[in-house]
Amino acid sequence: MAPVTRIRAEVSMKASAEAAWTRLINTTTWPEWNSFVPGADPIFRSDDLCDSPTTLRLGSCYRFIANMRGRKWASRQRVTVFETPQPEDVRKVWRISWEVQGYPKFLFRTVRFNEIEEVTAEEGNECVYRTGEDQSGPLAYFVNWVFGRDIEKGIKNWADDLKRTMEA
Repeated sequence: MAPVTRIRAEVSMKASAEAAWTRLINTTTWPEWNSFVPGADPIFRSDDLCDSPTTLRLGSCYRFIANMRGRKWASRQRVTVFETPQPEDVRKVWRISWEVQGYPKFLFRTVRFNEIEEVTAEEGNECVYRTGEDQSGPLAYFVNWVFGRDIEKGIKNWADDLKRTMEA
């Protein structure tokens, strides 16, 4: 199914990729720097893989609390991709993605991706952070109509916030 909505943001930062990755996947730090989703509470369930610590990992589930339109909006998300570079990799890239839960995928599916790539710099550590979200299904048209600009702004802020905190 082709996405109804595609949102992208990218920033370069003067920080090590590994440090940025550690900050990104540790949800306990989000209230300090993440203005779009300052809260992510682990969801613990015995009937599936949603047993989660405060550091994101493959299969973990969270209740994300997003700031949009002056209100807090909750959504359940599950980590579906979690990749770290291997020593033999020429290109050092860390990746994590999550998907919204609670809707039939044919009705509404969101995939949020995050990628941190180490880049060579003359003046020390640098990395590039790429993030975005794809939404598909009939409900995505409604979500885009109601929240599209807010989500786009939030994802851009998320990238800028990570850059700001890593360069501080």
